[in-house]
Amino acid sequence: MTLVLTAHGRDTLWVLADRRLSYADGRPPIDDALKVMRLETDDGVGILAYAGLGSTSRGTEPSEWMSAVLRGRGGLKFEQALGILSEAARRELPRHLAQLPGGGYHVIVASAFIDGRGPHLFAIEGNVLDATVSEHEYRRIVPHQGPTVPLSMAGSGAHYLARRDPAWQRALHDLMKAHDAGRIDEFVMADHLATLNNQAHQGVSDGSVGPRSVVVWTHRNGGGGLQFYTGTARDPESGAIPTIASGLDVSAILEVQLRFFEPAAAEAMRLHRSLDIDDEAMSLQITQLPSDPDERLR
Repeated sequence: MTLVLTAHGRDTLWVLADRRLSYADGRPPIDDALKVMRLETDDGVGILAYAGLGSTSRGTEPSEWMSAVLRGRGGLKFEQALGILSEAARRELPRHLAQLPGGGYHVIVASAFIDGRGPHLFAIEGNVLDATVSEHEYRRIVPHQGPTVPLSMAGSGAHYLARRDPAWQRALHDLMKAHDAGRIDEFVMADHLATLNNQAHQGVSDGSVGPRSVVVWTHRNGGGGLQFYTGTARDPESGAIPTIASGLDVSAILEVQLRFFEPAAAEAMRLHRSLDIDDEAMSLQITQLPSDPDERLR
């Protein structure tokens, strides 16, 4: 399993996810998973995270697949995008979950700001009991009516945190209020969330919550950031997470741009000259990126 925690402030929402991938065949776990993605639609912005299946037998992570499902689908409302993802999950996830020992449970949590409606929390979830069960039931989209529950959790780490003294929840809410009031910056909040992940890592006895984590945040009016952690220490480099904006695969485009920018910047520094990037070759590679949806989870 894992730890996913979402928290809504007045103007900013936060998502914490650990990075552990555990294997049933005895292989040691690894801690480089990305269990989150960012989604921007015509009427909202949000962060999707999940607990359950960490990767398929071929090594595909669900965040990569979720991004491919929503790629190329411009002009959608946020709930429309989740509906498409929910249907794809209903078709694609069961056969992969059935391969897990005793079957498997998978939940996708979507925390979002919807234009004119404020913060919302959605869930797409389902369970496979064993490989002989052909029926797979997904709770499609579950918006919380009225004021959004400011905190949600999923995964084995959630069970650990839920059993603790609720003082940690009050402390988190106080920090969110302080951030919204401008008294602390984003990284104070992110550091605190990483500390919660580290506590779950140390407290969950089966080792299903890893020491590494990522904290992602987004503002009501767009923008935001992310930070990777090892334990409670900020990683010196924080890469990108899968990001779909109005159907555009932003993270894939950024990856191509970085492949050209980083060696060009190193060369410019070495030779003390201006930056020289082959814009034509870079543009060609960007145009060759997949641009159509792909719902198949391999």
